[in-house]
Amino acid sequence: MKLSFVQLTSLLGLAQSALSAPSDFSYPFTSDYTSNNFQHKGVSLGSWLVTEPFINPTLYNSTGPGDTPVDEYHLTKKLGKDQAKELLSKHWDTWITEDDFKKIKSFGLNMVRIPVGYWAFELLEDDPYVQGQEEYLDKAIAWGHKHGIKVWVDLHGVPGSQNGFDNSGLRTPVPGWFNNTENVDVSKKVLHHLFAKYGGSNFTQLYNDTVYGVSVVNEPFSTGGLPLDNLTDFMDHAYHDGRKAQQVNNTIIYHDGFQQIGYWNYWRNSTGANPDPRQQNYNILIDHHHYASFDIPSLNRTIEETVNFTREWGNQLAEEQPVHPSVVGEWSAALTDCTPWLNGVGRGARYDNTFTTPNKYFGSCAGINDFDTWSDEHKTNTRKFVEIQLLEFTTKAKGFIYWTWKTENAKEWDFQFLAENDIIPQPLDNYKYFDKDGNEKSDSGNKDSSSFSFSESGSISGSISN
Repeated sequence: MKLSFVQLTSLLGLAQSALSAPSDFSYPFTSDYTSNNFQHKGVSLGSWLVTEPFINPTLYNSTGPGDTPVDEYHLTKKLGKDQAKELLSKHWDTWITEDDFKKIKSFGLNMVRIPVGYWAFELLEDDPYVQGQEEYLDKAIAWGHKHGIKVWVDLHGVPGSQNGFDNSGLRTPVPGWFNNTENVDVSKKVLHHLFAKYGGSNFTQLYNDTVYGVSVVNEPFSTGGLPLDNLTDFMDHAYHDGRKAQQVNNTIIYHDGFQQIGYWNYWRNSTGANPDPRQQNYNILIDHHHYASFDIPSLNRTIEETVNFTREWGNQLAEEQPVHPSVVGEWSAALTDCTPWLNGVGRGARYDNTFTTPNKYFGSCAGINDFDTWSDEHKTNTRKFVEIQLLEFTTKAKGFIYWTWKTENAKEWDFQFLAENDIIPQPLDNYKYFDKDGNEKSDSGNKDSSSFSFSESGSISGSISN
């Protein structure tokens, strides 16, 4: 009998879940791919298996009359199961293909982070979501194996939302993840499936160490309404369950919960005294995200202040490494929050003072997605910001993962576009404005410019800070 790809991987997952965990790892990874040694040079495959309005506005604009859905929950609810499945299946088929993996490799990258929501594996009774994403996740792992690209599986959304952001699948005023036990139980069940399937010996025999880690939950908002004690309990459970369910020694990844760098130093920071090797504290990776566009202090900085702030942030990363290796799992080139729907459907931007909470006007957002209107100064400043991040994250932490690989038209966030247009260096260490030690070159055209605004013609320009 000839099995399809989907049938084969499904059978492997079922077989693996039925196995009891052995006393040691049957297929240990080589040390090159543990959290201590692997240097990440990656991109996230954003808005593929968890869609986001600012990355794929066409999806959200195609839902017909009435209000534009603010997230995937409301998109599928508006369309209904059949129409939503048709729309999203076409999207999954076309947004990311094997050709993307070839291009990713050609840019000098070695891994991808793949966001996926809980609903790909389990549904709550009243969920409008549709399923089918797991087939594409398995295809991506096969493509990664074929082209030498590692895969980080990222649980990007849990029931009730861990942060209230649209990228969790459900935009809410406050995180509702811990509002009831069903939300937590479903999250645990989904994580167990991810650990058992992608950390199982059968899957590993097919794809070796292509899947090197699973991220427990993306951006739990512990500083914005999500109880920190509950989060820590969940993290503990995930570690124990992951080590029992997996048959390979791969990495368990934890986002920092928006706590300060070093906050998690106290947590699981020793080799452990448990004689069971599965319960010792190793191959833990802390995931930090670095942006300069989502708060007023960041927007208010000059480019020189932004560079120096990034350097200091890098120094904090370096201090953390002896305790827990960490990676910058999201960052971008964006110096503004001007991209339409970046802050959510129906919300404006802080930069031009159209955000829901008025504050300060920095400049016009007109033309932000028209690269031809970017002034030379803005291009230079954006490249400087990219370069200093690359330098800091590769020399003071375990590397970087850019958000995101590609977009429909969000230029500040589009790795592929920016790499093809001389904003992201090619090769990645081909720095124009900094030397290998992170010092600015004397002929780099340094200017004390601050925020950037668009002229009436649409071109972006800098203003001088006093």
